[in-house]
Amino acid sequence: MPHWIHRITPIVLSLMAVHMANANSVSEQHKPVPLIQTKIERINNQITAPDDAASLQRRLAIAGRANDIFTLFANELIYSGGKTDFALTADMRMLEHTQEPEVAERAMEMALDANKITEAQTIANRWQQIEPTETPIRQRLLLELAIAKNDMPQVLKNTDAVLSNVNDYQLRRLFLKLAQLRVNNLNATDELNAPIHKTAILHPQMAEALIADAIYGVTGSHKEQTIKALQSLVRLDTDIFPASQLTLNLINLKQPQYLLDFYQQTGVDTMPAKWQSLYIELLIKNNQLQQAYQLIQPLLENSKSADLYLQAVYLAVSQKAATDTIASYADKIVELGDPIQRSKAAMMVAMRYYDEHNLPASRTWATKVNDPQFFFDQALMMCSLEAEEKHWKSAQQWLNKAQTTKTPAGTFFSASDLLRLQTFINSSSLTNQKYEQYLNRVINEAEHGDARAQTVDVPPLLLLRGLLYADNLNEPVKAVADLRRYVKMRPNQVEGLNALGYTLLSLPKDNWQEAQQLLEQAYALSSQSPAINDSLGWAYFLNGDAEKALPLLEYAFHNQPESEVAAHLGEVYWQLGREDEARQIWAQGWINKASDHKILSEILSKYQIVPASLPLATAKTAETQAKADVYLQQAAVLFSNGTNEPALIENINKVIQTGNKLQQSQAALLAATHYFSNQDMTSARKWLDKVTDNELARDKAYLMGMIEVIQNNIPAAKQWLDRMNQNKESPVSDDIDTIMLSVSIDNKTLDPKAYVQKLTQMLKDADKKTVTSEDNNTDLKAFLLYSRATAYSDKLDQPKKAIKDIRAFIELKPDDAEGYNGLGYTMLSMPKRYWAEALSILQHASQLDNQSWAIQDSLGWAYYLNNQPEKALPLLRSAYQIRQESAIAAHLGEVLWQQGEQEQARQIWAQGLANKDSDQKELQQILKKFNVNPSSLTVTATPKTQNSK
Repeated sequence: MPHWIHRITPIVLSLMAVHMANANSVSEQHKPVPLIQTKIERINNQITAPDDAASLQRRLAIAGRANDIFTLFANELIYSGGKTDFALTADMRMLEHTQEPEVAERAMEMALDANKITEAQTIANRWQQIEPTETPIRQRLLLELAIAKNDMPQVLKNTDAVLSNVNDYQLRRLFLKLAQLRVNNLNATDELNAPIHKTAILHPQMAEALIADAIYGVTGSHKEQTIKALQSLVRLDTDIFPASQLTLNLINLKQPQYLLDFYQQTGVDTMPAKWQSLYIELLIKNNQLQQAYQLIQPLLENSKSADLYLQAVYLAVSQKAATDTIASYADKIVELGDPIQRSKAAMMVAMRYYDEHNLPASRTWATKVNDPQFFFDQALMMCSLEAEEKHWKSAQQWLNKAQTTKTPAGTFFSASDLLRLQTFINSSSLTNQKYEQYLNRVINEAEHGDARAQTVDVPPLLLLRGLLYADNLNEPVKAVADLRRYVKMRPNQVEGLNALGYTLLSLPKDNWQEAQQLLEQAYALSSQSPAINDSLGWAYFLNGDAEKALPLLEYAFHNQPESEVAAHLGEVYWQLGREDEARQIWAQGWINKASDHKILSEILSKYQIVPASLPLATAKTAETQAKADVYLQQAAVLFSNGTNEPALIENINKVIQTGNKLQQSQAALLAATHYFSNQDMTSARKWLDKVTDNELARDKAYLMGMIEVIQNNIPAAKQWLDRMNQNKESPVSDDIDTIMLSVSIDNKTLDPKAYVQKLTQMLKDADKKTVTSEDNNTDLKAFLLYSRATAYSDKLDQPKKAIKDIRAFIELKPDDAEGYNGLGYTMLSMPKRYWAEALSILQHASQLDNQSWAIQDSLGWAYYLNNQPEKALPLLRSAYQIRQESAIAAHLGEVLWQQGEQEQARQIWAQGLANKDSDQKELQQILKKFNVNPSSLTVTATPKTQNSK
């Protein structure tokens, strides 16, 4: 989280009033001094020649008043020095001496600023006695006193009159006090909103007025009021001062949708960097990480905000982006940020490289930490690096440094991490006996320590000692004792259940049923854990159920092919009579040099098998291909998610480097499909050139043919279609791909009527085939219906026929969001009586897929046509942020134009005209509608097009 986000503090009213006055009301920021100067001027005007007794009396009076003035001035100096009580007492004495309302005013202000409510009430009462007639000044201060006392009836009674009769400085002060009153009374009546809103809208350049207006708006559920106040505030407060931050956080707490709608309606790309960063933070808090990562990319292009790049680092990590991408963001933070931001980014990148076991890069980034706030984190990071390379002395030195830092914990690591790291170093650098002694000592210290140590530190230390007894010292009874204590303290922690259950399997047979029960409990908590699958599978096998054990052990080995798991799985295979498979699994376990061979060696010895007799070469090949399969699976997941292109290509390149010919071709085909779906035909062609395995020849031909159709190279497309017909076998494509390419070619070459006739005949043929075969041809018929509907709508101007076909499509594909999108959007081209139904249909499409830029555009356009531009604008902005299609530019520009944002509309339209890769028909129509000459539009900045799903 960016550092500035933490500046969520209560409004310190006296300080905030002065702070705001610095920018907006300099002449009135020190109210007491002008009052004193006024007195001096009044005295000077009374001085005359001392010719008579009256003049002498006046001179004596002047001298007395001058003494009073200097006393008051001295009190102000004392007050400004922080001695509030002393200054207030002196002013109250002076009030009794002078009996002047001005002194009462200043004394009451002092009391209210210091939250001395009793003293303020005393001064107010004395003031009433001195000056019985009500004055605007006393009325204002009595309102402030009512606010301080939380006297809502009195506040309601006087607010309207006071706000209309104060100067600029006083108004700012009152707005802040009233805002704080609302924050302290969120469930109070909404009656105060009317006078506050009435006055606030008269002061659109006063930040305090906008803050109060927004706070009363959100707490009273006045959405439009809140959004308009924020839209004015964003122009005044580019850096988000604490009072603005408090307001925004309150809105996010009470009505988070107000804040999201404000950003969408205003346009994130037009806001100052701090406001952009806050919007990204909101998306992160709402767990909309994918949307945030998409949105932040164009914002970074011209950004000078280190906060924004910090968020980019976090989002890139969450979206599993390539580490080089994350490091590039961190480089910008090093360039733009302060020491805290630079150090935080350096730690994040160092940790990422450490996770990838790129120790030199991790060390380089860790050394860039230079802010004391992160020295503890840096020390533990460097300790981890040294420990990873078994430099135990250096690791211990860094640990010592962590222990001597001024902070007992860091941002990324805690005191518990320090203890665990110290324990790890000792476990690796000490003998088993000395490590046991160390654990005995620290456990004893924790057990006799404070409550936190007993509850936080003792359990993990018991677990470590139990594992030491079980794995290294061959003392399972002691191990079980420690692990039972751990499970009692942490009953639902799977690592304890798994460790205790697995250790019980090493004891005599009468412990095995208890072990199985513990491991079944662990499995219920974490069924995807390879370690738990291995332990439970082994328990089932030992308890005589090899068939039940087998799927668990196979899963464990597939996800964690360690030697010990191979030993277990191989033995089950052997006992089931599958000896060749057992030998293959044991071979794969044997070549895994990163894991302990102890258990595997024991089992091989049990069956009198020499490791050299195992099929080791075959196992090595299988290991390499298995790694390539993992990379390929990760790439497939990233492709299906539709985001994070760098991570997708990174995994594909790993397959190219390590996989066999088929795996390489599969990876290249996936990359080509990704670029094709994002309209990057050049990159798609390059990757298709790498598809060389004959099993994928037909799939390659299909994609190449579609590229040629899009680029209007129809003869080449037909050649690829011929190749598809020559190669009927494919693990991915089926007959529908041949038909899709053929229909796409016909769409380009046939007369529209002939094209529709051909599609109609193909639909009839598909229906006949359905009658004579078990295949219902749903996908084929759906494709043909949608293709014909598109022809009716786009080429023949027959929307009613298009709608009929799309309804038939929806019957076949009732959960397909694009079907509802096509239906609703087509109905928007019909007369106005169809628009309400179109809106309802598109709302349903959005419920099925709220991430589709096409659906966001359609739904936004539907809202606009149904006279709801405030709902249209955020959807159209979001769609255009993802994909800068000319049609979306046309829609967004029209809404902006009608909202009075003509300059923004012209810029959006200019960008739409600059996109030569999309259909500009609708954009040209809208430009003509508003009499805008296309040649008058100039692009000043074109946002980066985002990849879509």
